[in-house]
Amino acid sequence: MKNKFITTVVATALALTMTFSLANGMDVKAAEITEDSLVAAEDTNVGNESVDIQQQEPVEISELETTENNDLSKSSESITVDESIAEDILATQADTAVVVGTVSDYLTAKGDAKLYNINLPAGVYLQAQLTTPANADLDYDLYLLDAEGNILTGSDYYTYINGTAGTLPEALGYITSGDTATYYLYVLASEGGSVSESFTLDYSVSTACDSYEIDESVRQALAFTYGAGGAYIESRNLSSPIDNDWYVITVPSSRIYDKLKISATTASTNTCSVEVYQNVASEGYQMKRVGSGNTISVSSGKYYIRVSNAKTMENFDDLDIQNYKLSITPILKATGIVITDLKGSEGLNKVVNYPGYGAHFRTQGSGTLTVYGVLTATDSSTGVTYAVGGEQINGLYYSPAWEANNTSANAIRRGTGTTDSSGKFEIDISLPPGIGIYSYYGSTSTHYFDICGVSVSPSDDSSISASETIFHLAYTMYHPF
Repeated sequence: MKNKFITTVVATALALTMTFSLANGMDVKAAEITEDSLVAAEDTNVGNESVDIQQQEPVEISELETTENNDLSKSSESITVDESIAEDILATQADTAVVVGTVSDYLTAKGDAKLYNINLPAGVYLQAQLTTPANADLDYDLYLLDAEGNILTGSDYYTYINGTAGTLPEALGYITSGDTATYYLYVLASEGGSVSESFTLDYSVSTACDSYEIDESVRQALAFTYGAGGAYIESRNLSSPIDNDWYVITVPSSRIYDKLKISATTASTNTCSVEVYQNVASEGYQMKRVGSGNTISVSSGKYYIRVSNAKTMENFDDLDIQNYKLSITPILKATGIVITDLKGSEGLNKVVNYPGYGAHFRTQGSGTLTVYGVLTATDSSTGVTYAVGGEQINGLYYSPAWEANNTSANAIRRGTGTTDSSGKFEIDISLPPGIGIYSYYGSTSTHYFDICGVSVSPSDDSSISASETIFHLAYTMYHPF
């Protein structure tokens, strides 16, 4: 039977919308609990909750293929070669696996060009990279020609100034065949020119490269596929100081993440740089940098990943070329949360059945209530449930009895915890004493208790929550009969 005096105060439903005040000043709806809903709650399942959780396990990618259109955007099929203006660049050097060089010059007006010739034997890998002035009014392109002026390959991005980094460098690669021949690197001002801002053309010649080359340009990007568990490849290397390895990923519209962790690591002293781009051009390629590896926010669509040498050309060690590991792992958004266990003054998962009120966890008096649970993300396309680690979880205790008593400091108590790599969390909440507005007449004593609520929710998404009705025992009174 209920305590009649206090029950009349709280007989009507006491609806309370509880909020957490977060560090960033935002108030997030945590739960809506009424006394009626607490009383009518189904029997607890704490201590018996079982969640089938899978850890994110990135899979290794063994095959990559080009899916982009490799056609150049601006060029014709051939360019007239004026050998009288061609400048020789050397590609011979003893005792080195990679031959490198640099030239710098000016293009003074639209249509101005510079021509550099290089003699190469068969079976070598020529790479060239053109760094242009950080000027939105200039657009320079880079092509490789044969002796007759036919375009063998090229790079012709449209200029997009990415802050102080300027526009993405033009880059190309070509593996020679046949007899020793003359090739031309052709630098063209397709828009604008400058007598004060120079371009820099770096080139390298090597005798080895990984089997996935050539992918120096965005248009040669290799499709990298991954699932909610992530993926990686570790069978590639940077074979020169100007080697560019390009990958393209497609972020689906239906997913359980809005961020990706992207990294490229190697045991080599030639460390890797990772940049992430989006193409903002309707035709051709105009590359906007949206991230530099680590964690990036994503929406549905294509993203291009550039892996390159993080050191200067002078510091590249061609005797220490080792494979790198490129990893892409989604940072999962929670889709579910479960309270698995509760521990209070009477121990772990102490469940009591009060007739008329059901079977629920009970704790007595003031002290600490510990809430255990797990945060999960379920991939709707596969049905696999993953653990969500590293997320802050907000927990609260709510007492309608203390709310009716106009004691807000005791009506709501809060605690926080952080999920571990397996999605598990543990939250301690300091409880007030109970009041005892409900009573149960037992065989030797009468129990006076409150019916309270416990709720948990990730701090960044209060729409995901789990709650439990609990009995908060205030005191017992012995009766002899």
